Amino acid sequence: MQSITDKIKQHSFLNLSNKYVVGLSGGVDSVVLLHILHSLGFNCVALHCNFQLRGEESERDEAFAKNFSATFGIPFYSVSFNTKQYASEKGVSIEMAARELRYAWFEEMRELVDAQSVLVAHHTDDVVETFLMNIVRGTGIRGLSGIKAVNGNVCRPMLSCTRLEIEDYAKKNDLTYVVDSSNLEQVYIRNKFRLGVIPLLEEINPSVRQTILTEINRLAEVEQLFEDKIQDVKSDLLFEEQGLFKIDINRLLEQKAVSTVLYEILGEFDFKSDQISAVVDSLDKESGKQFFSKTHRLIKDRDALIIQEIVENTADKFLIEDGVASVSEPIKLSLQLETMPLAFEKGKECAYLDKSKLRFPLMLRKWQAGDSFVPFGMKGRKKLSDYFVDEKLSLVEKETVWVLCSGDDIIWVVGQRTDNRYRVDVNTSMVLIIKNLI
Repeated sequence: MQSITDKIKQHSFLNLSNKYVVGLSGGVDSVVLLHILHSLGFNCVALHCNFQLRGEESERDEAFAKNFSATFGIPFYSVSFNTKQYASEKGVSIEMAARELRYAWFEEMRELVDAQSVLVAHHTDDVVETFLMNIVRGTGIRGLSGIKAVNGNVCRPMLSCTRLEIEDYAKKNDLTYVVDSSNLEQVYIRNKFRLGVIPLLEEINPSVRQTILTEINRLAEVEQLFEDKIQDVKSDLLFEEQGLFKIDINRLLEQKAVSTVLYEILGEFDFKSDQISAVVDSLDKESGKQFFSKTHRLIKDRDALIIQEIVENTADKFLIEDGVASVSEPIKLSLQLETMPLAFEKGKECAYLDKSKLRFPLMLRKWQAGDSFVPFGMKGRKKLSDYFVDEKLSLVEKETVWVLCSGDDIIWVVGQRTDNRYRVDVNTSMVLIIKNLI
């Protein structure tokens, strides 16, 4: 049987020529990891987080971690967090707050000391606990395939080691460590699984930990097959058009697992499972339904799901003075003055306006409810909202429309249609040509 030292030494992500930062809580897991790495000759820096959750015990842990590192001549850094305040401000659990604070600081320190990776002391018992927690909370296949040995800059050298192996190593090497009293109480979710759920499962199956680990390994292989397939499906369904992501609804509905496919696609845009379920329910409903994540908005259109990044609108009105040759904000336009006669280009991205009819400065703004104009080739007024319906513009397309105004009149619905009252006619001598450069 491999020793715990051999299990750690064999990892390909560890190299004696590199420097590593190591999370050191002071508990047996992190103490053993740091001791083994040091004994193998790795260049390590110890990092300790004081979450200020256990009063004097938190201060005790920090002092122990500092002294342990000093005993072996290992550089040591520590930081204190107001974890409860952070959790309250972010609306997350204490456990999640501590996790976010810990890994953010670890990465900051990794960059500061120019280390290769962050090493943490997760082991097989953590893998089993996380697997069960993910099942209860609800998860995709990634949550069932176990904690990864390498996840970005975070590596876990002891992931194949059991808690018993770790404790046995500490005993044989006379290593002292601290015990977190909160780990002995069923206060946090992980402790409830460790102290309550898993012992109950062991009554049913004494080998339940190994059984779960075996299943996790199988699911990890399934995940690889799943990833390959889902990438093919994504490339078929998801496409980008003028800064928007779109999912073809008809092709989506042809999939055998619509919910799973959407979960994989929309998860990348920060949509949660309950929102994705609501999106699935909307697929056979009328268009116009909207869903919001922290970063994106999704609109159910006629034939597509449209995904748009949420951005702050910094201004809503822009003036264009007479003689200006180009505009770069909020959209790109070129303006040039020509004399008649001239050759006209076809296309919606170019407007030809009678210069003598215009009043400067022109104003570029977003369209508003109640706006109307006289579409080119017509005599009567038409509301922009009705025009958009006739043109079958989606909700997102309507919201991205800008209008160019002369006084109170809309002279051009940019990229769509000019106003007939400002058209070039037989009496026109000077023509203002405006091109939308997109």
